[in-house]
Amino acid sequence: MHLNLQFHLKILHIIQILSLIISSSAPRAATHWKLQQQPNGETLVLPAEEDFAKVASEDPVLSILLAEKYGFGPDGVKTENAEKEGECVKCENDEDLIVLEDDDDPLHCKGRADDCVYDVLVGVLHRMYHPYMPEPEVSLIFKRSEAEEIDLNILEYNLREALQLEPNSLAVLNQVGNFWRVKGATSLAVECFRRALVIDPEHPDVLLNLARVLFNLEYNSDALLLAVESLRQKGPGQNAWLQHFTLGEIHQAMSHHEDATHHFRQVLDLNPNFQPAERHLHRLADSGSYNANLYTLGIIIALFCLVFVVLYLVTEVMAKRSKGKGPRVPGGPGSDSRIRGLKGKRGSSC
Repeated sequence: MHLNLQFHLKILHIIQILSLIISSSAPRAATHWKLQQQPNGETLVLPAEEDFAKVASEDPVLSILLAEKYGFGPDGVKTENAEKEGECVKCENDEDLIVLEDDDDPLHCKGRADDCVYDVLVGVLHRMYHPYMPEPEVSLIFKRSEAEEIDLNILEYNLREALQLEPNSLAVLNQVGNFWRVKGATSLAVECFRRALVIDPEHPDVLLNLARVLFNLEYNSDALLLAVESLRQKGPGQNAWLQHFTLGEIHQAMSHHEDATHHFRQVLDLNPNFQPAERHLHRLADSGSYNANLYTLGIIIALFCLVFVVLYLVTEVMAKRSKGKGPRVPGGPGSDSRIRGLKGKRGSSC
């Protein structure tokens, strides 16, 4: 009994020590939130403005989240970008990707332009509804070497300056479209490539870049048409391995394996060290052998079923014939005539 009492006292002592430790540690989030009544009468749980600087100093990640979600600046005061009626504030990148009809930013390629011959394509027609899809590998276009780092802010500034100086330059419009591909603004990329094609509908590089964008968005038929046209516009002395590679990927996605194999082999003829084409050919070869095995197995199963059906029919026919040729019963029809014939033969012989 005495031992049990000592044990319980030790447990209580440990619990008291733990409670003192917990109470001495300042809570990090509970004191930074309170109910605040909005001008429209709604009551929301929001961070206390007087504690925002403390939050920023103690937990910078939380301060970033608060600034993005609730529109609070570094001084704890709501910024002008804060939405009303409880709507969330769009991040700065998303706002940059919104294309407005009255947009005057030259990089958005929304200037006055005539109809493009490719506006009939579904992927071009619905360009305003394309999703956000970054293509970081496209940044290689802007690099002089693989080790070079690209500052997108500087690149954006330079492209804006170039486009203001030469608004109808095909090279600049093509580069602006590729810049938006890196950023993921597919709608703006299509818009810039479209504007370039208004100036020159037969430019092979612009056609190919637009085909890549639409292919990534799974507009395979549109991408195929553009890539074929890009290959057709390539001169006889120009290396068209990239056109063949794009066509190979499109045909592979459309399950046109023979056409895909043909284009990937063309790629290796023009660019023998291009490993992605080799990998695609290996996959196509593996899928071809797998399909051949399935085809062979299907033929074997079909032949087995045919033999089984034939044997079944032959067995049924033989069973019916055996039933028709059953043993004759004595005294049956015709037995009397045969007996009389036998007696007549005996009488004549006597």
